This record gives sequence, C-alpha cells and structure tokens, in this order.
Amino acid sequence: TCNLQKIGDPKGGPFIAFREFVLSRKSLGGIQTDLESRVLTHPDAAGQQQAIPGLYAVGEAAGFGGGGMHGYRSLEGTFLGGCVITARTAGRSIVGRKLE
Repeated sequence: TCNLQKIGDPKGGPFIAFREFVLSRKSLGGIQTDLESRVLTHPDAAGQQQAIPGLYAVGEAAGFGGGGMHGYRSLEGTFLGGCVITARTAGRSIVGRKLE
C-alpha cells in the first residue's frame, strides 16, 4: 500500500479525477504483477519471482483482492480507479517512464 497523502498537496500530484459509483463486485486473485504492472513468474524454489519481459496485466486481471496492486488490503467497491491507475502505470513502464 502507499503512504497517505493530503488531498490537494502539490507534492502528491499529478492528480487524476473520475466519478465512481460503489458496486459490490470484485475478482479475488488474478495475475500477480509488480509495481510497474509487469506479470511475474511463478515463485522458484527460493520463493523468488521475476518479471516476464513484455507482458503486462492491468485492471481486475492484475490480482485485485489478493496479490496485485492492492494485495490483500483491497477494499470492497468499485475498481475503476485501480483499473485506470494500473493501465497508466503499465503504459508508462512500456515507454520507459517512471511515475513521478
């Protein structure tokens, strides 16, 4: 999970806003990814995972509710925000730009 940031703090930007409606639906599990939305291999004997070159997963496919961007701390409700953020993260990773 990320550190808390005060809303409107310029150091927390850039900001993205979109309207959501609460919906009680989510997938549990999904494809395991790293923080750049790259798909990870199955753990080896030492428990290590590696990013698979050129393969990305975003949105609910990226392990919402059990191992993806939010891990086991994901909340019930709409996941549009997570879909937008993981797609943005993957896009930036693909073109080689780090999130600012």
